[in-house]
Amino acid sequence: MHAALIVVILGLVGCSHDARMRPTVEAFSRGAYAKAEETFEPLLEQRRESAKDRLLYELEAGMIFATAGDDQRSLDAFAFADEHSWRFLDEAPDVRVSEQAAALLLNQTIVEYRGTSYDRILCNTYQALNHLARHDLERAGVSLRRAYEWQRDAVEKNAKEIETLEDKADAAGRKQGYDTESTLRDPQVKGSLDSAYGAIREMRGYAEFAVPYSTYLQSLQQMLTGRADAAAQATVGFRKAAGMLRDADRAYAEADALAAEEASIGKRPPAMVYVLLESGMGPALKEFKISIPLPLRTVPYVGASFPVLHFEPGGPSGFTARAGSASFQSSLLTDMDQVVAGDFNRRLPAIIALTLVSSAGKAVGTYFAQEAAGGHDSDAAIVVAIAGAVFQAATNSADLRIWRTLPKEVLYARFPAPADGLIHLDLGDGQRIGPIAVESEESGGATIVHLRVPSSGATAAIRTMRFPSTASHELQPS
Repeated sequence: MHAALIVVILGLVGCSHDARMRPTVEAFSRGAYAKAEETFEPLLEQRRESAKDRLLYELEAGMIFATAGDDQRSLDAFAFADEHSWRFLDEAPDVRVSEQAAALLLNQTIVEYRGTSYDRILCNTYQALNHLARHDLERAGVSLRRAYEWQRDAVEKNAKEIETLEDKADAAGRKQGYDTESTLRDPQVKGSLDSAYGAIREMRGYAEFAVPYSTYLQSLQQMLTGRADAAAQATVGFRKAAGMLRDADRAYAEADALAAEEASIGKRPPAMVYVLLESGMGPALKEFKISIPLPLRTVPYVGASFPVLHFEPGGPSGFTARAGSASFQSSLLTDMDQVVAGDFNRRLPAIIALTLVSSAGKAVGTYFAQEAAGGHDSDAAIVVAIAGAVFQAATNSADLRIWRTLPKEVLYARFPAPADGLIHLDLGDGQRIGPIAVESEESGGATIVHLRVPSSGATAAIRTMRFPSTASHELQPS
């Protein structure tokens, strides 16, 4: 009977998002994009049957399909993710908090995945790249404006949501007679958490939830419209992007700001090439377990599982673009590890508090259920104890859901279009790419060359987006 009970409860346990995604991520990271698409499709079909995880899998689908060259399916996936998320824009923080607090009975993996702030911003950023690949500047602009709206939403709501969630966890703990603050002062608990999170806590995202990649791309889209008023907006955006970067990485964005300012007063921009390289793989979430104290003499400790960011090795550390007799070195546009870690750090106190209360509550609940079943030595109490232990083990899981196919960093360069309309790229991992056909100096147009290289030595997925002067650089009245 006891064995049958264990089998029933364990049957309810599923593998983590990290485990499910592992074959796809491994294929994607080595540049086997068709294989990644093949291994991912069954997962996507399964997740489309339920609302709980679908948003996350549509985000993965958008990235995987685009990198594999399946632009229409990427457009469709990101469109779903965008529309699914957009309904949360005007939602009060308390609504999300109530749903998350309800998960105290099990764990946070049962909550519908609604996306992080950077998920929403980057969903629209990547959709804009899809539209730019189709030379649809208008739709690209819509997507990038939506990315900016999500940034504003995060600034307005994030702090209140996290504070309210911490209060909910604290109230639930008090109701159970469990003091989370006392637990966090416990030397063993504090030492374990400091060891796991010490370095991560030092990482800070960009100010006000901004993603320089998104800000830069929005400014570039505005420049490509050829409108003087849009160029004026681009001037501000390029300066904002430059202000987020280290001094050594600002030169290209500052040059763009100057070109945009001149375009806003009627000067025709020169033909330009913009290279964007997405290198490496973004962080994963891994699980680590510690023992936390309980207010029970007979059950003094119980295990608790926490998520911790795991940073992947990088891809090409940079590139050199060659155009004619000139060469141009790449600069860092966005450190995506910093973006993810910044968001994670903001949520970390609430994650820890919820995990402590949930783990303690289940253990204490099992203890008192045994008491109610006739004492710890009765047959009924033994069944309760077994069920409780298996239930705790089954639900003692950290929420490891995270957008896995994001890059580790985004590198960029911009330079005048060459006379012959051909460029070459030398990547930091030794790959040489080219010639790539771009708009020539004489054409007066602009070209965006977008590359995805998820690990050193992986084949680059390349999209070249050319905008002839008739479509992009004839200054039009505002």
